[in-house]
Amino acid sequence: MLRLLLLSLCILAVGCVTSQVQRLDPNFRSARSPDSILVFDEEPEQSYGVIARIESQTGNVFENVDDLHTNIIKQAALLGGDAVIVGPETKETEFIILMNGMLPSETKKVSAEVIVFH
Repeated sequence: MLRLLLLSLCILAVGCVTSQVQRLDPNFRSARSPDSILVFDEEPEQSYGVIARIESQTGNVFENVDDLHTNIIKQAALLGGDAVIVGPETKETEFIILMNGMLPSETKKVSAEVIVFH
């Protein structure tokens, strides 16, 4: 019984951040360094265009919002963006049924727009 519980916790501990990318601009841009991507939590004053939307989510309770932001920045860099406008975090709680009870599992999501400056 204890082995099953430990195995379940080990499976849950395997980190997994996934992203869905919706490209809005078909133009190819060279990948950039993630360190060069600017991060905004509201629209910048400078003129820009949106080239993609990204939704990033955790696979389990052990990841945090910083993991999501890091993943979004990496995706934006691969797309050749200049910056991201990050939306608010959302959370969903589900319960995993174990032999001797339930374990809560929280999925966190963050959406962002990848932008290029004009």
